[in-house]
Amino acid sequence: MKMRAVMGAVMAVLVGVACVAQADDIEAAKARRKERNAQITQILKAGDASEGADGYLVAKAGLDATKTGVVNAENADRKIGYTAIAKANGKTVEAVGKQAAAINQARARAAQK
Repeated sequence: MKMRAVMGAVMAVLVGVACVAQADDIEAAKARRKERNAQITQILKAGDASEGADGYLVAKAGLDATKTGVVNAENADRKIGYTAIAKANGKTVEAVGKQAAAINQARARAAQK
């Protein structure tokens, strides 16, 4: 019986640590997205990438390595956010991405004007 109590306490600690780590990941992703917002806006305005229907950026063929890195980093951080939203709302990451796509596409159109 004592072993079960110890194992239960260990599991509770591990779950707590995982939740804190996830919250840190989400906040870090938000901060990185905010820091690169001007770069993303510039890439979109230049037509070097576009907003995909899945909520992620789509790089144009032949995009240079630096801009490709920015696009890939943005997509990775979007996935972190979409995953957290999906988990909190009982949805799939894909469904959240599609919902975000409509918002992202509208923002991209507004930024191009």
